[in-house]
Amino acid sequence: MKKLIFLAVICIGFISCFTTPRAEAKLTLDYKNVNFHMSEDSESFSMADYFDRNYDRTWLFYKFTISNAEGCTLNMKISRITLAGWVFPRSEKQFVGNYADYTAADRVEGDANRNHVLEITKNPGCGDVWIKGIYGFEHEDSFDW
Repeated sequence: MKKLIFLAVICIGFISCFTTPRAEAKLTLDYKNVNFHMSEDSESFSMADYFDRNYDRTWLFYKFTISNAEGCTLNMKISRITLAGWVFPRSEKQFVGNYADYTAADRVEGDANRNHVLEITKNPGCGDVWIKGIYGFEHEDSFDW
């Protein structure tokens, strides 16, 4: 009987050593809603994360619904802009025609705490295009324990 109790205590002690660590993460998401009528050939939006003091991993994204674009090609480019005016493209995608339910989308890794721009251009023969959706950035906050 003493042997059984001793083995039970050893087993419980052994099992209690195998605990699953808790996974905690904080994801900061900052975005802007847009709904505009694109009559010009180009449009651009600033994408900047000024609150990431720790230079955590950052992603830039957009999700748009494009309508009234039959036969049109829209080029969407995410770039990093330096203070000296240099432009470093991060991602460039082309969308032809209409896209429903936020399917014109992209997500790319950016530089933390730096200026980025989303530039939308359309070919000159296109008429007016309606664009609705969101664009912005997200980053993981590192925890200081």
